[in-house]
Amino acid sequence: MTRTERISQLLDALCNGIPERESYIQLGFLATVAGAPLYIYGRPGSGKSLIANRLAAAQKNPRILKVGRRQQNFPDKVSDFDIIIFQSFNSTDDDTKENIHTAIYDRNNAALILTGDQRPETALNNIDVADHIVLSMSLPESLSPKALCSLLQDQSKLNEPKIPEGLTLTQEELLQWFKEIKDITLSEETLAVIAKIAEICDKHDIYVPIHKWIALTNIMKTIAFFNGRTETRFTDTFFLGTPIWGKSNANAAISGNFNNIVQTVLLKDVAETLNTPYDADAINSKVKHLLHRSNNLYETRTFNNEACLYYRITIAGEITPLYVPLRYIETEEDFNPYNELKRIEPRVRCNYHGTPNCSISIDPSVKGAGLRGSSMQSSSSSAKFEDYAKLPTYVIRENDPDIIAKKKASIEELKKETDLQLEKQTQLLLAIRDMYRANKAYRNDLFCNTEIFDKLQDNLREVFEKVSAIAAKVKETSALFNEIK
Repeated sequence: MTRTERISQLLDALCNGIPERESYIQLGFLATVAGAPLYIYGRPGSGKSLIANRLAAAQKNPRILKVGRRQQNFPDKVSDFDIIIFQSFNSTDDDTKENIHTAIYDRNNAALILTGDQRPETALNNIDVADHIVLSMSLPESLSPKALCSLLQDQSKLNEPKIPEGLTLTQEELLQWFKEIKDITLSEETLAVIAKIAEICDKHDIYVPIHKWIALTNIMKTIAFFNGRTETRFTDTFFLGTPIWGKSNANAAISGNFNNIVQTVLLKDVAETLNTPYDADAINSKVKHLLHRSNNLYETRTFNNEACLYYRITIAGEITPLYVPLRYIETEEDFNPYNELKRIEPRVRCNYHGTPNCSISIDPSVKGAGLRGSSMQSSSSSAKFEDYAKLPTYVIRENDPDIIAKKKASIEELKKETDLQLEKQTQLLLAIRDMYRANKAYRNDLFCNTEIFDKLQDNLREVFEKVSAIAAKVKETSALFNEIK
């Protein structure tokens, strides 16, 4: 039996009979093996003591120190114990505070578990140990109906678990493993996730002492160790995205950003491309326009730093100039022209409908006062415009040689850009696909948080679909060049 198989079976035995608490037992187990102090919070009856006892049952014949809420003699030498449990401790009692501090500083490698019914930010701050407790686990107040019925059906499972011979951990093993875990390497991806979380902490004024970061990375190394690896991977950081941080603001800030952090780290090599996705629709529109537009030379004026077609319309007895960028001629899209103030005029809408003739519609609100006499407010896309005029465009020369040459040059440039983007988008698709496929095997890792994992894979699939849509549009654009004779 491999070590991974053994730990998997041990966890199954520890979790047996405690439905919907498996993830808490797994995380608590990691904390005890890594020597990270743990606080288990929950209302009376939520299973705090049950989980603490199950964690103790993972070890073979451990020397356990249990300290209850009531006063009792506290030993002078806590290092003689393998597990120290403060059950439902009183955070306002000075003696309890002193005893917990003694346990924190003098325990050597002993596992330290605190349980209580006060929220972590209250209980741990009262005894000044918030910075020393590495993990805070808040248990749900209730079970689902299905889990409750399962528990009630066989209540005997709530007793001490029956751990098969050979699964429990000896103190000699734990000590040896603790040394080997120290030699596990932190991967670049793991360190990148930690760095991103540290940025979130700085941004939200969340204090995490260095020794706590060290303890958290030891838990990551422990996960890698029990999976038979010598280096951590990004999935080993998933517990950081759960509410373990002791304060509600820290839990919200880190958990809320965690999935995006991991995705950013995984896609770091293509982040720039994903953050500014290629506008495939724009180049498709440009190519279609160039391919289907005539070679006529139109009379234009330079206005607002671009070639524009000039029109004059009369509204409410007032002649008003309009300037239409040449790039819209013979297209099918609605647009707003420039007014004489060099601003977009939202009360006028134009469309060439693929011809040289400009169809003009106006907002009915300007019919009485004209464009100059009424205040200019942006009309919403759903506003009703009334057809007003259809104006021709003056052609200076048909099939102009210069226009033909410019179109040819522009088409060549757009073809180069399209070919380049087709290659880029294809490579990007393959990279995301390969990452998604490679990740699938990690879901079966011991201690992998499948909820976070599945959400991450869903996000990668969404990214793939967005890039796939861009690639499809670029491919469609590439096919347009086949129309050139």
